[in-house]
Amino acid sequence: MMSSTFFIRNTRTLKSSYFPSKLLFNSYATSQPVVQNPQERFDNQLKDFETLTNINKKARKKKPQKSPFVKNLLLGVFDTDILTYPQLEKDEVHNLEKNVSSVKKLMKQNHMMNCNSLQKNFRQNLYDHKAIGLQALQIMDGMECNITESLAFLEALSEHSLAFSIVNNEQLGVQSLVKYGSDYLKKEYLVPAMKGESLTAFCISEAAVMDISNFQTKAELSQDGKLWILNGHKTWVINGVSADILIVFAITDVVKRDTFEETRLSAFVVEKDFQGVSVGSNHQTAGIEATDITFTDTPVPVENVIGEVNKAQELLPSLINEYRLSISSICCTVTRKLLNNMIKDILEKSDEKNLLHKTDAVQEKIGQVTTSLYAMESISYLTAGLIDNYENQDCEMECAIAKIFATENTMKTSLTCLDLIGTLAASETHWANILHKETLLLSILHESSDNLKIITSLLGLQYAGVTLNERIGKIRNPLFYAGFTLAKMWSDRRNVNDDPKLDLKLGEYLHPSTMSSSQNLEYCVKRLEFAVEVLLARHGPEIVNQHMELRRLAEVIIDIYGMTACLGRASRSYCIGLQHGDYEMMIANTFCNYAVARVKENVKLIYLGTYHTNDENYRVLSKRAFKFKEYFPKHPLSRNF
Repeated sequence: MMSSTFFIRNTRTLKSSYFPSKLLFNSYATSQPVVQNPQERFDNQLKDFETLTNINKKARKKKPQKSPFVKNLLLGVFDTDILTYPQLEKDEVHNLEKNVSSVKKLMKQNHMMNCNSLQKNFRQNLYDHKAIGLQALQIMDGMECNITESLAFLEALSEHSLAFSIVNNEQLGVQSLVKYGSDYLKKEYLVPAMKGESLTAFCISEAAVMDISNFQTKAELSQDGKLWILNGHKTWVINGVSADILIVFAITDVVKRDTFEETRLSAFVVEKDFQGVSVGSNHQTAGIEATDITFTDTPVPVENVIGEVNKAQELLPSLINEYRLSISSICCTVTRKLLNNMIKDILEKSDEKNLLHKTDAVQEKIGQVTTSLYAMESISYLTAGLIDNYENQDCEMECAIAKIFATENTMKTSLTCLDLIGTLAASETHWANILHKETLLLSILHESSDNLKIITSLLGLQYAGVTLNERIGKIRNPLFYAGFTLAKMWSDRRNVNDDPKLDLKLGEYLHPSTMSSSQNLEYCVKRLEFAVEVLLARHGPEIVNQHMELRRLAEVIIDIYGMTACLGRASRSYCIGLQHGDYEMMIANTFCNYAVARVKENVKLIYLGTYHTNDENYRVLSKRAFKFKEYFPKHPLSRNF
């Protein structure tokens, strides 16, 4: 092995505009510090003073942690506090609107910029608007945003054609350093990233690896204990070609207990110019810069570990949850673009002889998209409010729901646009075609909605199973608990007849105009509780393999959360007298009308079971197709005589 001193990187000369001199961190440089001239020193001190004097203390006291809202729905428990839709203080809203408007203006000015990556001058423009490191402390020249404010900024940033790259840099790369970076890492890497001098890339995905325990990327500590030697291959790294800073996750330890193995990860900050880092060619994907990166005996200083060694898996959930939520904000912007462009296009095609915008076919589509966009926004900001308002709130299911609902409905909106526009949308330069490609990226990169639905259901069932364990045991063994079985048959008669008792009284916490919809919401919560009990009693631990039923359960959960978000938001808007508040009530009621119909059908299929649906037929047909490794039915014109 080459001498460790060979790998020590050249020390950067950084201006200290983000850290007052008394807050400067210890330098790891091996060379003599650069002596500043008096004028430069004075300028830096002046910037330090300006930074400190411009800090506005943000007193944000969180309420005590609540039980997880969505997970409790599976037990039939509804926290009525959630119907009070979260909001910011008046002065916070004023400042936020002002700053977001400025960023949105910048995005529209640079929207047509012909580039495939976040160029340095553009990143520095973002820095001028404090649009990088949104949640960083003000003393670092950050905005010190909460999650709700961050979503508003991300919506504005998503106006740019490189929205996916911007959000990946902000929510995964920069956010890793903001939340978990040491003082040294913040000084050495976060500051340049916030200033736009460097770009980050999040390296976690590996080819054909579905679970982090199967990672092939590994790091071993050198004999002198000063370096980690990194080896492995990461795929589909967003911003990978242009990035200067790589956030890399690798296995650093495997603990074996009998037949059980526990994989432990560590996260590293790796500079692109470290030895052994090789970047592959850019994947041919419109709208983003994605590539593969290989690490071959790459030396990484021990100071470059993010958080603690062997504990990277503990910081991932927070990052991934906020990232999923940020995807919903991009989807809101894309859907809004699609809807607004579609409205303009239809109005331009309308004339006195052909009032296209007054036809039922068009009005139905516009109404559906408006309703789904309203629900997307409502779910996103309700989830953000839960995270902001309660200490260490468990919102993993809520964040997953936000991403699933947003990506699926954005795709539906995109297809609706293509359908209404017709042949013209086939052009590569047509706005509908361009936005459709953006929508595809949002839907399939990193994790698909289908897999995320299964994960969401399993998270909820795992939580509910702890409470229902004894009850489910009795249901699955009726001969041993005859009295319990008879009592349950009597108590379940209304559920079996699809007529649950509505005793949650949710209408008391909403505007009276939502009475019908609030009853529909109660009905859905009760049906969800019933469906959970049916699935656990029928399958027990094997429920993890019943993916078709897990998807149905996830769709029920998503619809209930969407109803909750829409009703809470609309009720608030109407009560405080927001413009179009009456139409918001109409949108919420419309969403609930369709959602309750979907819930009714999905729970019915769950109750009827596998052999009353096509589930078993699909399994048999699938096995046949895999056996012959192709579509097996003969051609319609075939004969055998």
